[in-house]
Amino acid sequence: MYKLAEPNLWTGRLDSGTDKRQFRHFQTVKFEDLNNLVLSKERKGVGLLGYAVDKGVELNKGRIGAKEGPNAIKKAFAGLPDLNQCEEIVDYGNVEHSHEHLIETQEEYAILAAKSIKNHSQTFLLGGGHDIAYAQYLATRKVFPNQSIGVINIDAHFDTRDEDESTSGTSFRQILEQDEQADYLVLGISQGGNTQGLFDYAKQKEIQYVFADELLHQVSPPIKDMIEHFIHDHETIMFTICMDVVDSAFAPDVSAPAVLGIYPHTVFELAKRIIPGHKVNSISIAEMNPQYDLDQRTAKLVANLVHHFLI
Repeated sequence: MYKLAEPNLWTGRLDSGTDKRQFRHFQTVKFEDLNNLVLSKERKGVGLLGYAVDKGVELNKGRIGAKEGPNAIKKAFAGLPDLNQCEEIVDYGNVEHSHEHLIETQEEYAILAAKSIKNHSQTFLLGGGHDIAYAQYLATRKVFPNQSIGVINIDAHFDTRDEDESTSGTSFRQILEQDEQADYLVLGISQGGNTQGLFDYAKQKEIQYVFADELLHQVSPPIKDMIEHFIHDHETIMFTICMDVVDSAFAPDVSAPAVLGIYPHTVFELAKRIIPGHKVNSISIAEMNPQYDLDQRTAKLVANLVHHFLI
């Protein structure tokens, strides 16, 4: 079910009502309905679309609550300073799960997300469970029907489980099984968070991956080269982040907290090597769960990720 944006989420400290140099995002954000969107002649600015869904997390036996993530992220983002990083920011609201099957919600979300991707230089898809990634893929394929897709996931888990239905743990297997023009790179894999069967599947499908402990202190030159070559080899890049990759000291409110996760600055460093250029059109951030947040710590972290990713 598609619900329009809630303007009352967008509040913050008012430093000036007239001096744009002192504006924050809540003073510049716009609100639109994707059902009535008129596509612009050229892509510009930023679109935000929430995926207020944690049915996939429930099916994957995770702790629910991530459906409240999009609004918590937007509320934290609203108070950050607008540094004139983009032409416009448009909040399109959220999609909620109201169908019998999760795949139907993913398909509904994909139709709406594709409209934002077509209209904006950047689209941020805010979860919700990491089943948002399969919806993001469906949207990407709608916009780029014939291009090769490089899927880059910063995540502690492969999320390539073999299940009979969509869950938050199946997205990337679904992509790889149905699309011969898609390849998969995962950064931040936890040795304790994936079974041998998942590592065997990664080998079978030639999935490239980097362990979390390889990213502990810095992004080494070989890893930088791996990312650069992966981007070079694909026509479009689908970029997604699962917040359970970040150590629980920094991101406590996620569906599956990380015991030996990576540091937030490592996520920034990786993203700096992925986002610039013209190949990344959408970025999804998943598994932020406000029910377990401490001082809005994780919501603020995700909001700052979005803030720093603006180009």
